Amino acid sequence: MTVRLGDVTFSDWISLKYEGEYTDTFIFHIDALNGLPPFGYRPLLQRLVAELNQKRPGASLWIRVESPGEWYLMAVKRSVTRGFSIPYVVTPSDETPDYRKFSFRSRLFSSSPPHPPSMDDDLFRFSQEELKCLQVLTRIRKGSDDEVASLAGLPETITCDILQRLQKSKMAVLKLGEKFQKDKSKPKEMDPYPMWHPTRPGVSVALRSWGASRGVDFSDVKELNPHLIGTSHRTISRKWLAWLRSAYPREQIWTGWSETKLSGISVFPDALAWGNIQGYETLFWLEVGDEHKRREQIEDITIKRLNQARRFCNRTGVRLVYGQLSLNWVLNAARWSCVNLSDDVAVILENKQRYGKLPMLEWGKLSAGPQ
Repeated sequence: MTVRLGDVTFSDWISLKYEGEYTDTFIFHIDALNGLPPFGYRPLLQRLVAELNQKRPGASLWIRVESPGEWYLMAVKRSVTRGFSIPYVVTPSDETPDYRKFSFRSRLFSSSPPHPPSMDDDLFRFSQEELKCLQVLTRIRKGSDDEVASLAGLPETITCDILQRLQKSKMAVLKLGEKFQKDKSKPKEMDPYPMWHPTRPGVSVALRSWGASRGVDFSDVKELNPHLIGTSHRTISRKWLAWLRSAYPREQIWTGWSETKLSGISVFPDALAWGNIQGYETLFWLEVGDEHKRREQIEDITIKRLNQARRFCNRTGVRLVYGQLSLNWVLNAARWSCVNLSDDVAVILENKQRYGKLPMLEWGKLSAGPQ
């Protein structure tokens, strides 16, 4: 039951009993499949903590994460390791926290504190599929049917129907918009084809579904380099999830994000997917293109990217599949940098013109499609 406190809302509230006394605990629910990477919640949570400090002294925060694997949960935990000014705990969604597991001892009351006001949440009028599409559009700003379908994890025909329903309810609109200009001094241009855009009410619905309060700066979770929207490079990165699902239909590709920031490393993948392959929880790192670079540059940048991806996965405790989708001459240059692979890393190289095809991966080895 959604509860309101001042200008912010929480997923629910609970008073945990411990040795005859009670906590005043507000719940914030995170769904790993809601279109957001796990690294962007801190500004949102800081806003909630500030409201709790002001309106409910002694309150604590329970961050409840619904996730098909462990990596997303652990990434959320790491993103809040600097802590907050109130006691907090991060747990799986099916686990009730032990009072002693909070970041520090929360205040106990002799009787259960008053229940905060409940509120009706009109998000229930949207299906899960509609919310997924609005969440994707809000993060990527605008996109085509197949791009939204890939990132939302839905069939393209169903996604097309959903987007048309969202247009009828004025949550999204299909239009030819202006390009994002990297160089503001140049005249504005139009996109190469019509794309789906979230309307202001559609963005509002997506933000509420993430639990974002008014006034929170959520811009860091948006796709990087918006000036590339509409290019083949961006289309390939957005379709990485669908590409993986097509190539490995028996494996689990849970979710992923195009052009996302990662914490603690200096390079960013063109797309990052997360799933389970051959029984191992895995991150699928994608790099696209590099046709504009010289062979020596391709080798150097591939070494840097692969080492950074290894470091990121080693720190987060999952396996790595490093993928490159490019033209054959680029793949041939990159392959010489993919050496000395450990048993928890696999590299896959494929021509970017062979959509939905990937070589069978082998841990500790490089696999390439037909040249």
